[in-house]
Parts: sequence; C-alpha cells; structure tokens
Amino acid sequence: MAATNETSFPERNRGWYQDDLTEVNEPMRKLLENYSYVPSSEVVKHVNAIRERGFAANPYPCIGLYRFANLTLLTHPLYDTIIERLKADSATYLDVGCCFGQDLRQLVHDGVPSDRLIGLDITEALMDLGYEFFRDRETLKSRFVVADVFKGPDQGSVWTQIQERGVDVMHCSAFLHLFTLEEQVVAAKQLAGLVKKGGIIVGRQMGSVKPGNVAAIQEGSFSYRHDVDSFDAMWREVGEATQTRWKVEGTLDKPVSMVLLPSLCRTRPQQVLSLRVTVIGVNTKSPVEDENSRRFLFTVARIE
Repeated sequence: MAATNETSFPERNRGWYQDDLTEVNEPMRKLLENYSYVPSSEVVKHVNAIRERGFAANPYPCIGLYRFANLTLLTHPLYDTIIERLKADSATYLDVGCCFGQDLRQLVHDGVPSDRLIGLDITEALMDLGYEFFRDRETLKSRFVVADVFKGPDQGSVWTQIQERGVDVMHCSAFLHLFTLEEQVVAAKQLAGLVKKGGIIVGRQMGSVKPGNVAAIQEGSFSYRHDVDSFDAMWREVGEATQTRWKVEGTLDKPVSMVLLPSLCRTRPQQVLSLRVTVIGVNTKSPVEDENSRRFLFTVARIE
C-alpha cells in the first residue's frame, strides 16, 4: 500500500470505509495476542483504533476496508518456502508499500530473524504507526525506509544500500495496481534491479477479467488492472529493458482449477503461467471496483 493522502478526495472514500469491526479474523488475532501481547478482550478495539488513525493519515481502501487486517503473505502458496528461504544465512526480504508492516511481523513471529526484513513505503506515517499496532518498537530489529519506487537509485543510499545487498524475497501487494500501465512498467524496472538472480516477487492486488484502465483514487485519473496474460507481457517488457528474465505465475481469485496457456508454452517455454478463476470478495459498492474486478495473486521469479 502506498501513501495517498495528498491525492485522495474524501467524497470518493465513502465507498470504501467499512463500519467498525466486531470481530478480527483468526490469523490477525493470533498475531496480536501471541506476538504483540494484546489481551484477547482488547483486540477488536485495538484494530479499530489503528484503522481510525491510519485512515486519517492515508485515506486508502486497504485501510478503510480493513484489508490490512488480512495477512496477505500468509495465504500465499509459497509461504512455507519463503519462511525457510529467509531463515538461510544472509537472506533478505523487502516489503514494498508495507503499510503497518503486518506481514513483516508475521514472518518474525514465524521465526525469521527480524534484522533480515525491510519495509518500504513512500511516507513514514503508517510504518511508524505499525510500532504501536504491534507494540514492538523496542524489540523489532527490522529496517523501515522511506523511498519512492519511481526514483530508484536517484535517491541515493536509501535505495542503493538495498540494491547492493540484493533481495531474495520481495513482497509487493496492493501497490502496482495503483498506477497506469506505463507507470507500472517504470516501477517494475526499478524493483527488478533490487532482486537477486533466483529471487522472487510475490503479492496480491486488484486484477480484472478485462484488463485495462479503471477509475483511480484521484478523480479523473486512471490506473491499469491486469489479468494473467497482461501481467506476463509487462514483465517480459521489463525483462527486455533490464536484461533479465522472469517467470510469471498468477491466479485470479480463489484457485479452484488450472488452465495451461499453450500459446505461451510454444513461444516462451521458460515462462509458463497458470490461470485459476472464481469470484470472491469483490466490493462492488466501491467506486474503483466492478463486476470485472478480481483478486490477483502472483509470483514473479527472476531466472536470469
């Protein structure tokens, strides 16, 4: 999630501000109780209070609709593999648009050394609030950096230190879908420069069964929403521009079946994608979601 307080309009936020929670999902509840030591009776109140403060700082759908309370990385099919990979010596994790750093805390709770984890966002407000959310300001050794993905190494050491170290696992959820296709290509090129050969980028964002432009947060602006084919095409363009090669896999919504794309197998056997489709969890009342909207889960692996 990226900061949006400078470009959001309150009247457009009404469609994505959910009433206060009366219960918190089990994974987040367990994290708050067992990692942050929030008493069970206070969990709901605690999450509601953080949402209120977070939305005041960044009035964005993922906060207004409590999507930050869903541990996205935990549901990724490669989660157990990611845990083991990050426990290896010198492995590095980068969470792009990390919001409160909730997925990062789950990794720590699952045994990953916190000093191997980096959170990145464009403003400090939500990252700083994350310390209050998870009550670990004095114990967490992870690094949180304020950086603009689009500026890349032009920002100096805040970016180049990550680039020199290299990233083994990058988590990039609810970020790329905020931008136009052209902007996504620019951002992806910068992110590609951080990932080690053999590294992966994983994430979840809004997709569409009809890829194309949709209304964005700032009134009168647009962002681009992908299906699996268009996302693969974007990473092929990124690979050609950065002299790297990537294998893309993606699912739209809850995975229930697999469809192999034979045309891609013939033309680019190194890049095989699977497509799994069903409709779940779309908020059609939101001004930026409609009947074509889908949750898009992806893995992008650097193979050269």
